[in-house]
Amino acid sequence: MEPVYAFFAARRYWPREEALQAVFARLAEDTGAPAACRLVADGAGLDALPAGSCLVAVPLSGAVQRDILAAAARYRTVVLYAAYVKGNAPEEASGAMLCANAAPTLMDTWAVLRRTGPRAMLAENRVRLDACLRLARAAEKVHGARLVQIGATEPWVISTPADAEVYRQLLGVQVTSVPQAELAGLYQSAGRAQAAPYRHWFAERAAARQEPGEEDLWNAARMAWALEALLDRYGADGAAIACFALLALGTTACLGVSYVNGCTCRVAACEGDLDSAVTMLALKQLTHTKPWMANPALQPDGTVHFSHCTAPVCPAGAPLPCTLRSHHESGIGVSLQVALPDGRPVTACRIGAATGQMTVHRGVLRAGPYLPACRTQAYVCFDDPSRYLATALGCHQVFAFEDVAGDARALGRLLGLEVL
Repeated sequence: MEPVYAFFAARRYWPREEALQAVFARLAEDTGAPAACRLVADGAGLDALPAGSCLVAVPLSGAVQRDILAAAARYRTVVLYAAYVKGNAPEEASGAMLCANAAPTLMDTWAVLRRTGPRAMLAENRVRLDACLRLARAAEKVHGARLVQIGATEPWVISTPADAEVYRQLLGVQVTSVPQAELAGLYQSAGRAQAAPYRHWFAERAAARQEPGEEDLWNAARMAWALEALLDRYGADGAAIACFALLALGTTACLGVSYVNGCTCRVAACEGDLDSAVTMLALKQLTHTKPWMANPALQPDGTVHFSHCTAPVCPAGAPLPCTLRSHHESGIGVSLQVALPDGRPVTACRIGAATGQMTVHRGVLRAGPYLPACRTQAYVCFDDPSRYLATALGCHQVFAFEDVAGDARALGRLLGLEVL
């Protein structure tokens, strides 16, 4: 996604054409993308603005509010940029824009955009402009993404919509239903040549192996290859897998899910949970850490214990100590017991497509006793535990291993969601 930059001016404020063109040329050069910049003066050029998904609107004078609003209506996301603020432009250009009434125009326009356009943002400096554009790119990657649902949502996951069409209507995410037999067929066709990179990747990073034997590890690696091969086949950005139905094959998808989330630009969610898959998709655009979905267990001290068998080995950079274990519920296959770091800030999110809402919670990882639950475990101390309980949209939470709560809320609003 490359943004379109539009600079709006009224010539009554710029009687010297050469002065207007000079300021426009300098600001266009500063964007780093001068070919994507357009000058709209007295409305001329408004209809010729290039197509795109994101508009950066820059008022250079007064009396351009209606032109900005007309242009904004043609783009999915709009960033209003205060170029006149000291430090955002050369001093002479800043002074000229201030003299031309760009400052009150910006706030007048922003007052309307913020109440009529949920996909509008205000950037008061270059750092904020870069952050807004990153959010716009993330929203664009979600909108139009392609997911596959392998099998059906597991019957105990009752909070997600029964009809996958909801995701297209709400978020523009296209969901293709794929029979579980198709993944099973790829798994059964895989040999050690296909499985070897996955087997060696996990074996080299695991500090220990507890229940699984060597054949278990090879089979889990074959399933990891099959999952990636299926994603390639459909050109998909991610998957939601009804993983329990795969147990009949004598293995699990845990290693494959961990690998996709930790080592690729794609995502994979367990239990056919499409809400978690789209949440992972959104969070992966915001952060350099790798997403993890997990089950909650409330604790008497107000913390929440989270666990799942599919954690990425490298959620935040270097590999963490991990042990290759069997799948918790079935005792077969291979899953991961990753030692998540005590004291690390996290952001927990969930998109609820059934309600068009999104939750965002800031917390910190805490150490605690190991419970009889899924293999990777962590205790989370939320900033506001009562709000976590009051706003729950489902069982699974998706974690980013850093504090991106502000960006996550902003992204949720850009996606048209109500952020709780």
